[in-house]
Amino acid sequence: MKIFCRIRKLYCLAVVLIMAAGCCLAETDVRVEDRGLDLSEEISIHYPAITGTEDAALGEQINDQIQQDNRIPEYLARAAQLISGGSLRTEWTGGITGEELFSCTVSAAGALETTRTAHALTGSNIDLRDGHEIGLQELFTDEAAAREMIESYLEDEVAPDLSAHLQNSEVTPIPETFVMEPVGLRLLYPADHLSTLNDRAGEIRIGWYRLREVLNLSDGSILSRLGAEEMITLSPESAKKLKSTASEGRLPGIPAAIGEKMQELTDRYHLLTDPDGYEGGRMFSLEGGDFRKVYLLTDDLSRDWEHSVVQGIRADEGCAYGLCIGETKRDEWLDALGEPDSEAEISDEKAEANRIVPGKCDYYSCGNYRLQLYSDEDGTLVSVVLTE
Repeated sequence: MKIFCRIRKLYCLAVVLIMAAGCCLAETDVRVEDRGLDLSEEISIHYPAITGTEDAALGEQINDQIQQDNRIPEYLARAAQLISGGSLRTEWTGGITGEELFSCTVSAAGALETTRTAHALTGSNIDLRDGHEIGLQELFTDEAAAREMIESYLEDEVAPDLSAHLQNSEVTPIPETFVMEPVGLRLLYPADHLSTLNDRAGEIRIGWYRLREVLNLSDGSILSRLGAEEMITLSPESAKKLKSTASEGRLPGIPAAIGEKMQELTDRYHLLTDPDGYEGGRMFSLEGGDFRKVYLLTDDLSRDWEHSVVQGIRADEGCAYGLCIGETKRDEWLDALGEPDSEAEISDEKAEANRIVPGKCDYYSCGNYRLQLYSDEDGTLVSVVLTE
C-alpha cells in the first residue's frame, strides 16, 4: 500500500512538472510587440518586433531584417534631425499568421527625406522557423507565369477602375515590395508609380483565387502554412469559419466591423469617392487595397457622418473561405452552408435601388448579424453583404 501511495505521489509530481513546463513554453511563445520612439506629437516612429524566440540570435536576426525592410534606422535618424521642427510618423499593421509566418506593412508619412511631405509603404515577409525573407518565387509553381497573370489582372481589371485624377497610376511593372495575407497578395507601390487621391503611396490586393492556377499549395509550402487554400476552397468546414467570422460583425480581410464609427474609418483610410446612396442608406468607398470594390453601409440621416456607425459591409470583390465573388455558383454554397434561412428574388427595380444586379439573395443568420449572398441570373456570386 505504501509503495502504491509513493508511486501515486510521484505520478502527481510528474503531472505538475509537465504542466509547469507547459506554462513555461506558453510564456516563451513567439509573439509580436510594438516598439518605437515618441519625441513629440508630430514625431512618432513605431514598428513591430518579434519576442519569445528560443534562439535569441534568430530573434535578433529577424528583428534586424524587419527594421531594414521597413527603413526604421533611416526613419529614426531622420526623426532626430526633425526635433527642432517637422513631422514624421510611422505606424504598422500585421503580425504572426498561419504556421510561424510573419508579415507586416509599415506606413510612413511626413518629411521622409526633405521638408516636402511624402508617404511611403514598406513591408516584410519572414519565415519564423529559420528567419529567411520569403520571396515571391516561393509562392508559385511557376513564377514567370504568375507574374504574367498578375500583370494581366492589374492592367485588365484594376487599371480601368482607377480615377483619371490620379497623379501617378502605373500599376505595372509589379513592385518589388509585397505582403502576403491569408486572403491574398498585397502589392505596395512607390508613390511616384501609384498614388491615391490623397497623395499616399498606392497598394493593390489580389485575392489568391485570382492566381489559383499557379499557387504553390504543396504540403509544407508557404501558402499552405499561410492558410491560403482554405480561404479559396469552399467546404462545410470553411463555411463554419465564415459564419464564425460573420458572427463577429466582420468579413475576412476587411479592416472594418459593424458598429465602428464611420468618422474614424474615413479619417484613417480617406474617402475614395463621395458616398453613394442606396435604398435606406449610404455606401462609403474608402482608399486602399483592403477596400477595392468594398463598401461600408450606414444611415442617410444627415449630410455628414460624424455620429454614424457601420451598419453593413458589402464586398463585390474577393474570396472569403471559398465564397469567391465572380466564380462561386449558388448550388455550391447551398451544399456547403446549407439551405438559407430565407431567400428573395431581386427584381430590376430592387436591383437598381440597391446598386446591384437582378437575381437572387440568400440570407443566413450568423449570431446577431445576417449574411447575404447575392447571385446574378446565371446563379454566380456577385456580392457578399453582412448587416445587423
